[in-house]
Amino acid sequence: MTCEEAAVFTVSDLAYTNGEAGSCEIAGSVPGLVSGSFDACGGTQTITWTFTDTCDRTITHTQTITVEFAPQAAFINAPADVTMTCEEAAVFTASDLAYTNGETGSCEIAGSVPGLVSGSFDACGGTQTITWTFTDACDRTITHTQTITVEPAPQAAFINAPADVTMTCEEAAVFTVTDLAYTNGEAGSCEIAGSVPGLVSGSFDACGGTQTITWTFTDACDRTITHTQTITVEPAPQAAFINAPADITLTCEEAAVFTATDLNLHKWRNWIMRDCWISTRTCKWKL
Repeated sequence: MTCEEAAVFTVSDLAYTNGEAGSCEIAGSVPGLVSGSFDACGGTQTITWTFTDTCDRTITHTQTITVEFAPQAAFINAPADVTMTCEEAAVFTASDLAYTNGETGSCEIAGSVPGLVSGSFDACGGTQTITWTFTDACDRTITHTQTITVEPAPQAAFINAPADVTMTCEEAAVFTVTDLAYTNGEAGSCEIAGSVPGLVSGSFDACGGTQTITWTFTDACDRTITHTQTITVEPAPQAAFINAPADITLTCEEAAVFTATDLNLHKWRNWIMRDCWISTRTCKWKL
């Protein structure tokens, strides 16, 4: 019989008779004596009925009951495969998984087991598996595996990326390029954060010019972000002569001996340093 049937089985008395009547009759019933046992893994029980009459004659009957294994347990609401964000995976914990065979009493197989996590993930995603395994006392094993696919963390972005700007020549001459920070706003295994230097291209001089600064970052997932700032440099201020001589009136005698000199003592400059300097030109007088 099944384990469930054995659990509710009761032994009944067994009747006997010799088929005679009157003074010759021997009839009645005797209870059965149960021996053996069973559990969720089955078992064997014997029921023995014995009767000894007044003539000291004994009859015996033995019934053997073979009890089958209880139904094997199954996991309850075993989780399906799932896809998670990196942030969700970072806080995910594997829970115990309950099992039961739906029986009661000696035939019941029920409880829960922890999940065993394998695999890994990082900011570029990954795969983890959770395996729950239960082996009952009958040496029957059930297993459930859940596969968790972890998506890559959000791509990083530059923080306060500078806009295009126009500078004076003087400002451009002292301008220095700073590193540009980036982050994806995550934490732990999902964090992508740091800073990168800017690469300068282009040039300028006293007549102005254009420079570009390019910041580039490629993460471990081979995703690239780029920011380019264009710097427009205005021409330096126009130069002016220094102490340029004013118009004068000479006597004829003075004019006769007057010699026009180079204006190299009257230098002109715009007073801006480095690439913006406009200075030291020589001009000649003409009479």
